[in-house]
Amino acid sequence: MLLVAALSILAAFGATSTHGQASSLRVEVTAVVGVLAPLFWPGRATTSARTALRVVAWSAAAAAAAAIAIVLLAHPAQAWPRIVWACAMLMSILVLAHAAAAWLEQRWRARSDDADSARELAGRTMAVALFLFGTLPFWLGPVAELLSARYPRVIDLVVGLSPVTHLAVASGNDVLRNSWLYGHSNLASLPVSYPEHAALAWGYGSACAALALVALASRLPRRRAAATRHDSTQEQTP
Repeated sequence: MLLVAALSILAAFGATSTHGQASSLRVEVTAVVGVLAPLFWPGRATTSARTALRVVAWSAAAAAAAAIAIVLLAHPAQAWPRIVWACAMLMSILVLAHAAAAWLEQRWRARSDDADSARELAGRTMAVALFLFGTLPFWLGPVAELLSARYPRVIDLVVGLSPVTHLAVASGNDVLRNSWLYGHSNLASLPVSYPEHAALAWGYGSACAALALVALASRLPRRRAAATRHDSTQEQTP
């Protein structure tokens, strides 16, 4: 369903046209799939460890769906290394987004007994958040231009915070110089430095490692409690 929804939206916006750049297609596909993926978030599992595995699995499935969409829409066929890099960046973004969705779902489920509503609301919230962060250069572009006289790095900060910029860097695309964005974004005419590949890899890698440590740490209290109950049961058994 995620793949069908993404292909329908991409076709409606003309992504099947043969006039676009290959790198632009990678950005468009990964961006659309990235916004749609939290809407299909399957929800938390019974334990934190299984939820972490579900976050990674669903993020990988969404990245695979984006790769399939790129292959289906590409005219001509694109190089696989570029597709892999773009989809790997998409998976990194979605791991963080789905981890946040799982956390929101847990908090909202504790307030109400409706698990389905908590799951859907968490997925919709993260989809909106990804959309807003992705379009950050549009919303904050005029403000960044005004502040750039005193703070020259503010433009790079606004552009660098957008997940679409990260997808563009991984896809090898100068996203602000695309014809449509060049005519609609004030930042396109200003000097901008995109984030480095190494900085993005280090940042997402560190964030994912921190989430893995949190998931492992959450299992320790349960194991200790289970061990304590087991020891107490043995002591009571004659």
